[in-house]
Amino acid sequence: DCASGGEIVKPASFEYERPSTIDEAVELLADESKFNRVLAGGQSLGPMLNLRLAQPERLIDITNISELKRADRDGDYMTLGACVTHSRLEDGAAEGFANGMLESVANGIACRAVRNRGTVGGSLAHADPAADWPVALLTLGAEITIAGPTDQRRLPLADFLLAPFETALQSG
Repeated sequence: DCASGGEIVKPASFEYERPSTIDEAVELLADESKFNRVLAGGQSLGPMLNLRLAQPERLIDITNISELKRADRDGDYMTLGACVTHSRLEDGAAEGFANGMLESVANGIACRAVRNRGTVGGSLAHADPAADWPVALLTLGAEITIAGPTDQRRLPLADFLLAPFETALQSG
């Protein structure tokens, strides 16, 4: 029963994996016998699953990978893991970096509940033109590191975001 009176929509069934290392996640993704999707915060993917716009056979939840929660500053450079939440940036994980731009952008994203779950990585991976992070990080000249089964690729964000809803992520 929904408060809005609408129909209840549920995702199609899928397997669920929660790796604890990047290598484990990459190994799962390399298994192309299943259609895989990665879950970071779920603020973009969750509604797509519920509406069955995305119907993976296996969901790979990367939120248990501590390395992907990094928010480290080294002088003029900031490293943000894929699972860094909007609220973490809003609360000062990048304090003073880019004259407070990251805190300001994070603060403007939806409501606190969404900022508590939504991630920078999820925002970028969906390449949603309405999302805040792609434009903000493009203006800072951000680069993205993509882990694959044989190596890692590092791309300027401008080369990663190919078109609305299309990125340089490849199968596996």
